[in-house]
Amino acid sequence: MDIKDKDKLIAAFDHMVDHVSEAIHNAEEALAPTIDEMVHNAQQLARELYVLTQEEAESLGETLKRDMHKANKTLNQQRKELKDWWSFDLALVEDRFIDLIACAADKGWLDFRAFESENHQASVYRSGEICNAGRFSCSNCGHSLDLSSTGQIPDCPKCNHTEFYRVIG
Repeated sequence: MDIKDKDKLIAAFDHMVDHVSEAIHNAEEALAPTIDEMVHNAQQLARELYVLTQEEAESLGETLKRDMHKANKTLNQQRKELKDWWSFDLALVEDRFIDLIACAADKGWLDFRAFESENHQASVYRSGEICNAGRFSCSNCGHSLDLSSTGQIPDCPKCNHTEFYRVIG
C-alpha cells in the first residue's frame, strides 16, 4: 500500500470516528440509531468522500466497532474514565480524538447491550490494519508498539510478526 492510499485510509477512519461521534451527539435517546447503523452510515459517507471500496469501508468500520466495543467493555468492567483506559502518554494523542471516543463509549448516549454481546475479535490486531492511537504488544515476542495517532500497524520491528493485541491499563 503506498503512502497516498495509507493516508486516504487514515483520513477516512478519522472521518468515520467524527461521523459516529456527531451522530451520537445529535440523536435523541428514543430515536437514536444503533451502533451498527451509525457505523454503516459512516462507512457509506467515507466511501463517497474518500472513494473507498466496499471492502475498505467495511474493514475500517469493523476496526471502529472493535475499538468502541473494547473501550466500552473496559469502562464497564473497571468503571474508569476513558483517559485512564489508555496506557500510554496522553500527550501523544490528540485531545479531539479522546473526546470523540469518550462520547462514543459513553453508556449514557447509547444502549450497548446488544453491541456488547457481539464478537469483534477485540484482542487481535494485524499488521496493515488502520486503527486509532494506542499501545500494542506483539503476540509473538511481546515487544510494545505505540501509535500516537490513527495509523497503520506495522510488522513487529523486533521479530516481524504480524499479530498484536491492545495493551490496556
